[in-house]
Amino acid sequence: MGRTVRAVGHGHVFVPTVAHAESDGDPRLSVAPFLPGTEAAVRADVETGRFDATTPFDYLFRDLRAAFPARHLPSGDQATIDAVKAALEALGTAMAEPTPVGFDSSAPAVYTYWGQFIDHDITLNTNGRDKPPGPQEEPTPGDQVLGDIVDSPFRVFAPDVVVASLHNGRHPALNLDSLYGSGPQLDRPPADALPTRSEAAYVPHSAKLALGRVSTDPIGPFALVPPGDDAQRDLPRIQEQDLEDPATEQHKVGSPLIPDGRNDENLVVAQLHTAMIRFHNAVVDWVKRVEPWLAVDEQAVFDRAQELVRFHYQWLVLHDYLRTLTKPGVLDAVLVEHALLYRPRRRVSMPLEFAVAAFRFGHSMVRAGYDYNLNFDGLDDAGQFDPTRLASLGDLFRFTSKGGGAREFIPSNWPIDWARFVDKGDPAALRKAHRIDPFLASGLDDLPNESPDPELDPPGDAVVRLLKHLARRNLLRGYALALPTGEAVAEELGLTPLSRAELAGEDAAVGAALAMLDEATGGAGTPLWYYVLREAEVQGNGAFLGEVGSRVVCETFVYLLREDETSYLRSATGWTPASGVRFEDGRMITTLVDLLRFAGVLVLDDGTTFRTVDGRPAGHDGA
Repeated sequence: MGRTVRAVGHGHVFVPTVAHAESDGDPRLSVAPFLPGTEAAVRADVETGRFDATTPFDYLFRDLRAAFPARHLPSGDQATIDAVKAALEALGTAMAEPTPVGFDSSAPAVYTYWGQFIDHDITLNTNGRDKPPGPQEEPTPGDQVLGDIVDSPFRVFAPDVVVASLHNGRHPALNLDSLYGSGPQLDRPPADALPTRSEAAYVPHSAKLALGRVSTDPIGPFALVPPGDDAQRDLPRIQEQDLEDPATEQHKVGSPLIPDGRNDENLVVAQLHTAMIRFHNAVVDWVKRVEPWLAVDEQAVFDRAQELVRFHYQWLVLHDYLRTLTKPGVLDAVLVEHALLYRPRRRVSMPLEFAVAAFRFGHSMVRAGYDYNLNFDGLDDAGQFDPTRLASLGDLFRFTSKGGGAREFIPSNWPIDWARFVDKGDPAALRKAHRIDPFLASGLDDLPNESPDPELDPPGDAVVRLLKHLARRNLLRGYALALPTGEAVAEELGLTPLSRAELAGEDAAVGAALAMLDEATGGAGTPLWYYVLREAEVQGNGAFLGEVGSRVVCETFVYLLREDETSYLRSATGWTPASGVRFEDGRMITTLVDLLRFAGVLVLDDGTTFRTVDGRPAGHDGA
């Protein structure tokens, strides 16, 4: 039976509920819960004797790992470590300064949150806690070895220790187990409609996933978000009457019934998860209508629909997401190169340079406010720009379980208008992601869903301030987990590293922090995460990743798909969208915009959405 992930927030790691039995962080002793794909991989590896833990992490650059600490920020003695840590904290603080006006990307805003959705599908870090134990709680041996960034004294771990101690609670395949969980239980009696904790919510006796509803009553001066007659635009959530069921006794009203609670972290990623549910349901209808010979029963329909959804999703990750956000030509080179750089010691491992540095470029793309729908478009009554009329980061957290504001129904003024998030040709700057550069949006230095426990963590506590500061936390984690420097990675790829002047840029605070880092390290190099962000600004004007960032990200995704025997890249038929679902006029799904239209959640310019043959908006759960 697979398990769900409910209580992990932005930037968090998963906390095993039982302590490690040994102090050496032996992965064979891990008891961390994991999802179905992970469990299947673990079981297969146990049976074949390959390894017996949650899926591991490893280093993409084997030679740099072997060279530790020569190609890394120095960590020889505590005085050096403390000096490097202080410099990294200064750099993180400088990176969180207010973003200058006009720093918008050419990529639509959806790409920020699509990246977050992808990340939740492939990575769940289970390396222990990010805060010290409470007054009555002794630190476990596992916590002591796994490199929490609030350790005092701060510690840096050798690569062999990191690989032995750090586990991924996800099977790193783009198989959407964050959407599907364990799959439907089609033999369940009708009265038992609620899912167990280890599943997504399914319509009883159906191949379709369940949906939640939004209120359809207008609220005060706010208008209904088109199409106003479509209420099924939220995640399925615990309702008041559901709390009587033992399966939900640990939940609260409004908790999402999805396999990964992180996808209710903010409204945009929650609405994207909702769109994926709608897409699956629309594909179920398509299979029944177009491929009736496969619809012998609901299980067969589900299996075929799930395969199609996964194939389309995987294809779009490569050919829409990566082609939009990586340097032109890099993905093509990686796809045709049979010998990838990544050669992990254990099969199906997640590269740390990707998970801890390169793929965190999306943090730079977050805006402080969004043109979210017609009620929150940044315009006052006279049509003039007013930033208080945008949907702020705080707003996006407010109506989610992670933001403490979950309820049975999302208010009618808060469904997303996807047309404002996905159009590459839209000239409106407010509908773009922030460009990829070293500066993070206001609010990411005080994360909304990192609210402290007032009894254990006073609001002014230094640990709390660190945990709520995304840039400092990312930099310190990369240092603690022995990531190579950005310059070392560039040289390993045969590239000329960025100069110190290029890395410093024109921001005085960043320049001072890098000078402080050079003094502490003797000019050893730059943190990989920072390097990737600055490289994107220098080489791609913030529109896409530079050479190092693009190569690490593309290598990782192609590796994950090649290692997955069920992926579209391994399909014996050479699957392309031409073999997938199509619109009624025969057009294929080749962009995320197409997927959202097929799901029935993207309102077109003429006010219509894609509808099924019976006239209903696509993607309804049929209940």
